Amino acid sequence: MANHVIIVDLETTGLNSGRDQIIEIGAIKLDLDAGKVLDQFQTFSKPDDTYAFSYDQDDEGNDIENDEELEPIRLDPFITELTGITDEMLEGAPSNPDAVDAFFHFAGDLQIWAYNAGFDSKFLNNHTEAHRPLKDILSLARRAFPELQNHKLATVAEHLNLSIDGAHRALADCLMAKEVLIQGIQFQIENPDPFHHGFKVSDYLPKEEGVFYGKTIVFTGALETMTRDGAATHASQFGFKIGSSVTKKTDYLVVGIQDLSTLAGHDKSTKQRKAEELIADGVSIEILTENDFIRICGINT
Repeated sequence: MANHVIIVDLETTGLNSGRDQIIEIGAIKLDLDAGKVLDQFQTFSKPDDTYAFSYDQDDEGNDIENDEELEPIRLDPFITELTGITDEMLEGAPSNPDAVDAFFHFAGDLQIWAYNAGFDSKFLNNHTEAHRPLKDILSLARRAFPELQNHKLATVAEHLNLSIDGAHRALADCLMAKEVLIQGIQFQIENPDPFHHGFKVSDYLPKEEGVFYGKTIVFTGALETMTRDGAATHASQFGFKIGSSVTKKTDYLVVGIQDLSTLAGHDKSTKQRKAEELIADGVSIEILTENDFIRICGINT
């Protein structure tokens, strides 16, 4: 079966998914095996009429009151400077819900990747009931290039001698992210035990609207259908806080395949043995298989 995936990138009015809105969606359909772009998608999106960056103000910063409805300045000048997207470019563009719907129609049932997937996922999920998980290219970059001072897309692109012309426009960012994804996957192939390297639970912020918000989940062992960061990305989108160790505050432990060479003669990991001890002491912790985890989160693998 062809190994086709989608890479998506959003440009937005700001960083707060609860307040800010999408102004551009770009995506490419990629043949991962050939490294070839098969198709692309791009649309601007106009913020709704209730959105405004700012209103007219007097010299002291107070809103001007008059009998006429004030025209909002839709885009922060910083965003226009950063992206090159202007108010005029958004006139007549589809609404956020329509633009997101069009993107998911383009993506079909293919696996979706994004650079810093948690950011894009929050904005997309504001406008869809599907709440499809996005896999994170940023996590691959952190594993493959740990020596970099930071892992912003432009930084990694320059490290790979890629052109950053057009950066902060959705399709240009998708094309840069494509090369990072291909090299990150190659790193995983050459380093077959990547699921611990570079994994930081602080990278995964629980989605407040998720059905498991307030619950903590911990992973142990290697998963068959996804990497550790992929599982953590899924879990965080469903509201889970990702824990690094098993404690009394742990609600779920997902047990994958154990590396016998690291178990020091035991048949279970330290995390699983700790969970079983706490359960015996009356702490409510549920131990899940990988299939259990997939089932409770409704993940399509």
